[in-house]
Amino acid sequence: MKRKTSKAFVYLGASSIHGLGCFADIDIKKDELVRVWDGKDSRFIPVARAHASPQVQLIKRFGIRTARGYWVPLDFLRISTGWYMNHSADPNIGSDDGDVTYYALRDIEAGEELTMDYRLMDEDYDNLDRDEVVPAAARPKTRRRR
Repeated sequence: MKRKTSKAFVYLGASSIHGLGCFADIDIKKDELVRVWDGKDSRFIPVARAHASPQVQLIKRFGIRTARGYWVPLDFLRISTGWYMNHSADPNIGSDDGDVTYYALRDIEAGEELTMDYRLMDEDYDNLDRDEVVPAAARPKTRRRR
């Protein structure tokens, strides 16, 4: 399906879910692509290297943890707004590729927080347990990193 790209800008704001979140500046129609990620904005750090890093606490807190290591921004000073997106079991954006391409699952109003389901990001993803308990059976079998 060829999707139209939304003209919405995603901005950061105070979230009622957790800390900061991503918000739409204008209405987004169902199925429109939503630009929240730069596909060249992440790198993989193996567990041993991450745990030996002086930035280990930053990596553990904000990285996407997998069994083999962490996906983290290339530069924590210049990151895509998507890194601030909060989890929802009933998200309003989703991805066909489990990577950086997200689209509206329903109409989204201007000022509404954009949320994704963290459980669909990576089959090895396990950061969610610090916020919400998810049975292993609920996790998808195959997904790629964002």
